[in-house]
Amino acid sequence: MKLHSFGYVGINATDLPAWREFAVNVLGVQVRDDSDSDTLLLKLDDYKWRIALHQSDVDGFAYAGFELNNRQAFQAAVEELQAAGVEVDLGTDDPAKTRAVGGLAVVQDPAGNRIELYYRPTLDYNFVSPKGAKFVTGDQGFGHAVFIVTADKFEECQDFYTRLLGFKVSEYTSLGPIEVCFLHTNRRHHSIALARGPINWCQHIMLQVTELDMVGMAHDRATAAGVTITSSLGRHRNDNMFSFYMRTPSMIDVEYGWGAREITDEETWTVSDWEGGDVWGHHGLADMLPGT
Repeated sequence: MKLHSFGYVGINATDLPAWREFAVNVLGVQVRDDSDSDTLLLKLDDYKWRIALHQSDVDGFAYAGFELNNRQAFQAAVEELQAAGVEVDLGTDDPAKTRAVGGLAVVQDPAGNRIELYYRPTLDYNFVSPKGAKFVTGDQGFGHAVFIVTADKFEECQDFYTRLLGFKVSEYTSLGPIEVCFLHTNRRHHSIALARGPINWCQHIMLQVTELDMVGMAHDRATAAGVTITSSLGRHRNDNMFSFYMRTPSMIDVEYGWGAREITDEETWTVSDWEGGDVWGHHGLADMLPGT
């Protein structure tokens, strides 16, 4: 299986008005005008949407969507999963229409995260950032997500994403007692990372902008809005990302960054095991990972 990219993410939210304020005035993303009262659709680029916020009684991760190149690749992926004994829910046309895609298949990873495979996303070419932000998306997808998974599911989750979904290991990083496995499916250094911990939880998602100053301006907007900065400005060792982390209204963090390295040559890429997470900064990051 060859996934194209990490296409979208869904998040459950108890306070959609707070999310609207945060999305527009801090993240600098666009809220679609046709978002209904129970869902906010956020645009980062030409795709109709990249982040969906769903009104819920609880906050937290809802689903992740991975894109395939076309219908043939989608059907082949479904057949591969079924042949491996994975339960695949193909649903009806309604979920696909809701996601604005041509077809949708739903599976669960071993930690219980809802994973959606899809093809033929809807594009509208109407993105305008309210804060002048420009995001690195395209063939790299919308960004990345980090899942904390319990120790008994850690190896099983790695196997699920690499053997079944076709991700490749970028590298491992040790943050104290926490081991993190970084996975890529295109030239983005990682689209998914798995961190061994005491709970199953989506710890953060990442948005990458095209200019360093856009990170600084977002930091200023977050500070002025009273948003909790969970990790200070810093630069990671593994992907070289210059970024900071902040708390969303759904308690999942957002990493807002610039300048990540890319995996441009799969043949020469060497999987490494890094000790420690940062060249400098990112104070508070360790406290965000349960068990550290």
